[in-house]
Amino acid sequence: MAFSPVSALASADARFNLETHTRVDGVDLVLNGAGQRNLLFLDIYTVALYLPKKQSDAQIVLKNDLPRSVRVILSRDISAEHDIEFLLDGLEANNTREEMAAIQEPLAHFLRMIRTLGTVTKGSVVRLDYLPGVGTRVWLNQRLLGNVPGAAFNRSLLKIWLGDQPIQEGLKKALLGVARDAI
Repeated sequence: MAFSPVSALASADARFNLETHTRVDGVDLVLNGAGQRNLLFLDIYTVALYLPKKQSDAQIVLKNDLPRSVRVILSRDISAEHDIEFLLDGLEANNTREEMAAIQEPLAHFLRMIRTLGTVTKGSVVRLDYLPGVGTRVWLNQRLLGNVPGAAFNRSLLKIWLGDQPIQEGLKKALLGVARDAI
């Protein structure tokens, strides 16, 4: 059964109890889509993508240097060290060697931030707010962990969900508002 982007969003914000709008440093963003990350029939997290305006084309989202926010709501306790493995796998699967080489310094900074977290508990919210010229602000439950500079880093990170080899194809469609949820 196919779902329109409008019904996908109506379903996403109701099903996952998400805000339909948010603001990042005075910039209004709308919920583009949301879905559930599953692994071996286990719910891992809910992820939502907020953009200045709705967009269903991943390449346009990735190519444009626009403000955006990714919200990750954990469905279970997760070890930061274990999560780093999945993060690196997703980055390497969706970025060229040149792209990976270009983000080594910001990636190392980001990984240091993540490693300090230890185990992140179920219900925690990780927020990745990107602003051009500022970088990616990393938040955990309303606490700012730090800022990772560079558009290339944010784009590479977003490719984990929106790249050519996303972590979960249904989740990519859900974030782009073209599927009800990730399967």
